[in-house]
Amino acid sequence: MINNYFEIDKQGNLKETSREFNKKPKIKKDFFTEYININVGYSLVTPILIGVIIGLALDNKLSTKPFFTVFFIFFGMVSSIYNLYRVYKDDRRKSH
Repeated sequence: MINNYFEIDKQGNLKETSREFNKKPKIKKDFFTEYININVGYSLVTPILIGVIIGLALDNKLSTKPFFTVFFIFFGMVSSIYNLYRVYKDDRRKSH
């Protein structure tokens, strides 16, 4: 049995509808928004990991532990903050 319900449209007219009131409308997920959110995580982690790898390689090659590792970790952190700022700036520009 289909229950009929009534709703008021934008013009103020009463219309019969078969939609149930308890049924939640489906939220359409925006693929691009999810991609941006995943991209932020990669933008934060990747420069730091690359800094660790380069720093360890140079420290092992030049026997200067831990100078280059610390330097490139710091450089990776600065790059991560810059990437986060760039994503934030692009998002603000697209939303306005």
